[in-house]
Amino acid sequence: MDFKDVRQMINELKMIANITPGEAIAVPVKNDKTCINLHGTNYDYLFDLNRKGHRKPKCTYQLRDANAKSKILFRIDLIGRPHPNPAGDYAYADKTLDCPHVHLADFPVYGIAVALPLDSPEVHMNLSPSDINNLVKCLKVTFERLNVANRTDFKYNLEDDIL
Repeated sequence: MDFKDVRQMINELKMIANITPGEAIAVPVKNDKTCINLHGTNYDYLFDLNRKGHRKPKCTYQLRDANAKSKILFRIDLIGRPHPNPAGDYAYADKTLDCPHVHLADFPVYGIAVALPLDSPEVHMNLSPSDINNLVKCLKVTFERLNVANRTDFKYNLEDDIL
């Protein structure tokens, strides 16, 4: 699959498929995770909400191809370890980025291996530094970025505090 196909997958219209409108989408408690099924125009997806941290708190939201479950298309790491970027010819080469940061599988040449800061032009997310402590707001903005059309049909809950 080439970068153009991946970009189409990230940007295509999607719908939350396994939760009834009006029900709540819960950000999982620390050390837990959950998965939401998304149905797209041309593809089906898995959207992971992961707060399983081994030694430190973690919070990651990611979009995967349902037919190739190991293929991550988009990931936002809100809480977690810093990410060292590979060497290369791009703005963030050889830099280590703290959380929060975003990984895009359609990033030219390097794909998902590159972490991008939230204010990078490729990210297209409107999250301020103060928003990062609000995991529900981050989830809503992530759904907006991933073109989840029915995202406003649900309630959102946070089951515990951020740390």
